[in-house]
Amino acid sequence: MFALKNTHSLLGMRALPLMGVKARSFHYSRTALAVKEVMSATDFNKDISKDKLAFVDFYATWCGPCKAMSPFIEKFSETYKDVKFYKVDVDKLTDLSTEFGVSAMPTFVLIKDGDVVSKVIGANPNAVHNLLIRATRNES
Repeated sequence: MFALKNTHSLLGMRALPLMGVKARSFHYSRTALAVKEVMSATDFNKDISKDKLAFVDFYATWCGPCKAMSPFIEKFSETYKDVKFYKVDVDKLTDLSTEFGVSAMPTFVLIKDGDVVSKVIGANPNAVHNLLIRATRNES
C-alpha cells in the first residue's frame, strides 16, 4: 500500500501566479486569431462600420460560462468566414458594454451594416449557431 508522507505540505501548496502572462478567455490557435479582441471603443466602432456582418462576444475573464463558450465561438469564426468576430472584455470596456445594453455574460450581439439586429444572452451554443445560420442565409 502506498502512503504519502507530509500530505499537509502538498495540500498547503499554492500555485504561484505567472508574471507577465496575459490572461485570455480563449485558446491560442490559428482559429482564435480570427476572433479579434477589442482593445478600444474607438477602434471597435471604426471596425464595425466597415463590416457587413459583425458578431460580438461580450465576456468577462472570471465568467465560467464565457470560458465554456469560447471553443464554440472559435469554431463558428472558422465556419462563418463572411462574419467578422470580436470579443469585448466587459470589465475593460465598460462604456462599450453599457452602450450595447450588456447586463449579463456572456452576451452575443449580431451587427449588420452598423445596426444591432439580434442578441443572445447566456451560454447557449445552439442559439448562437442558429443566429449565425439565419444571418448568413439572409446575406446570400
